Amino acid sequence: MSVLVLGGDKIDPIRSVLYQLGVESIIHWTARNQKNGCKKDKPIPTGVEIVLMLTNFLNHNAMKYYRAEAKSKGLPIVYSTRNVDCVKSEFTKILGELGRDSKTCQACEEYNKCYTRR
Repeated sequence: MSVLVLGGDKIDPIRSVLYQLGVESIIHWTARNQKNGCKKDKPIPTGVEIVLMLTNFLNHNAMKYYRAEAKSKGLPIVYSTRNVDCVKSEFTKILGELGRDSKTCQACEEYNKCYTRR
């Protein structure tokens, strides 16, 4: 699974949590200022399966633009602060919506914990 992380300057703790949850590829854009390029020049890459928005590090225009683009491509969007526990909680909610048979869910290290309780 490939995830586009929008916002935040340093996301190393978040990277490790996402890898534990079965993410294989992480693309990170700070998206907070214009020196990273114009939004319209940077569309969401085609291989991305989930968009993670770190809300306290995104300006409103960038969030609005990428939310609209993700919805038009049918991509799930995770909204979270930069807190690692919040990222994990919100990300697992989205994975739960994908369902037990999805490749994304089965790649997670905690797959057995999720489905043995039920």
